[in-house]
Amino acid sequence: MKYIKSALKTAYDIFPFLNRPMAVCAIISIFSILFLYKYENTATSLLILFAIVSVVLSAITRDKKVLFISVCALAVCASAVNEFMTVRDLEQFDGQVVKADFIAIEDSFDTGKVSRVTVFCTDKNQVLNKSKFSFHYFFDEKIYSGDCFRAEVELSSLEGSEYKNYNFGNSVYMDCRLLKIDKYYSPNSFFKTIGNIKRYMINTLKEKFPKDISSILIALNCGDSRYLSNDFYTKVKICGVSHIMVVSGLHISIIIGLLFGVFEKYYYNRYLKTVISVFVISGICAICGFTLSSVRAGIMFMFFVISPVLMRRNDALNSLGSAIVLILFLSPFSIFSTGFQLSVAATLSVVWISPFYSDLICKKLLVRKKPAMSAVSVFVVSVCAMIFTAPITIYTFGTFSILSPITFILITVPVTVALSSNTLALIISSIKGISVLSEPIFILAGLCIRYIKFIIDNLGILDFMLVKAGTISMIIFLLIILILIFGMYLYKYYIKLRKRQLLSEVKSNGGHIRKRA
Repeated sequence: MKYIKSALKTAYDIFPFLNRPMAVCAIISIFSILFLYKYENTATSLLILFAIVSVVLSAITRDKKVLFISVCALAVCASAVNEFMTVRDLEQFDGQVVKADFIAIEDSFDTGKVSRVTVFCTDKNQVLNKSKFSFHYFFDEKIYSGDCFRAEVELSSLEGSEYKNYNFGNSVYMDCRLLKIDKYYSPNSFFKTIGNIKRYMINTLKEKFPKDISSILIALNCGDSRYLSNDFYTKVKICGVSHIMVVSGLHISIIIGLLFGVFEKYYYNRYLKTVISVFVISGICAICGFTLSSVRAGIMFMFFVISPVLMRRNDALNSLGSAIVLILFLSPFSIFSTGFQLSVAATLSVVWISPFYSDLICKKLLVRKKPAMSAVSVFVVSVCAMIFTAPITIYTFGTFSILSPITFILITVPVTVALSSNTLALIISSIKGISVLSEPIFILAGLCIRYIKFIIDNLGILDFMLVKAGTISMIIFLLIILILIFGMYLYKYYIKLRKRQLLSEVKSNGGHIRKRA
């Protein structure tokens, strides 16, 4: 027992992130879900085994953190096992045509050949109830967010489908073809309101700007990249900045930063600021259709805005871990969503690794002026984000973009200005009597987008910079990530030992530092 506690204390000393219980719990939860997914047929037995191991570890260590982590991780694992049961229940409908009640959570999107819409089943008499489905259909029918209807659908199992993991990542467990809609009911007020707001934003931007500009602004403000042309989106991928074209932590941090700035300058009340911030974050996530990247960022920033009210110091790494655990508890297979993976990896590099290496470089190169420090910070953030997301990109797409850091540096500030000004302009434009004031702000947003498009159009033709990569490249990047992490903590531990040695020397010499020969 004594040796175990001593080992834990040493581990906490060398790797302080182990003191962040939610960060550790997120890591354990991720690997547990992957393990359960691989051995799906024995998932229930494995859950029982995990529970026994957790109880034994908690009893041996008698550490409250170990107990807390065990309870949270077991809750996530139990949720994953429950999802397996849900999938098995749904698969009994394979090949069947059923009638049920549904509610649309977004507007249908017409791709030219087929229309698609995401819905929830609300039929209490069906096993399908509360399940999420992605419908595709070939007839001429526009479905709007909030529409409630009874429909006839054909269901097919995803087993053996090449898009199985993609669909599972979005909590869709069956392939669904909408055959016909029998009747409509009264629309759902919540999803209808969200749909109206998003529709207003999209229609306003389409009226104000040409298609090539409005499509980028729609992607930035609504998280909807479907309006981007295939040619431009290909260039975005070559430049390695596709994560900027969806609403994520970057975009929410910009909007919340502006909101905080207004509060701190004109009226500061932490309770009012928290309530309004939570409302705004929830609205952003809803407008984006509760995509995983926006929800992950939203939960993380909610922890950030709520911590002052609770008189707690916010810890970015712990907040990120909390967001991951909560999302995985609600939707365990979110781990298979590429957007979620990239969002988490990029955010992890920004809040965990980048600050240390930015400060270290500035210290070693004696960089003290703010503009130079900001330039170093942007460079380090872009490089670290590229390194952390590279293994996911290589595994998923088999490619790697060398242009990612350069493009990120060139468009970060314009994206910030475009998103901020466009959001403000959309708000002002919706208010009668002062809507004309939005025009110059829209012009500013348009100029920034034209610059962003210019950069991506010109760098995006360098397709030879999108390097094909395999397993070896992925392993190399994983090793680089481990080196960055261990290097950071070993350096910090070395500095901590130096301080302890110096303090001990001062005490042994009566409060004076002994001069070395």
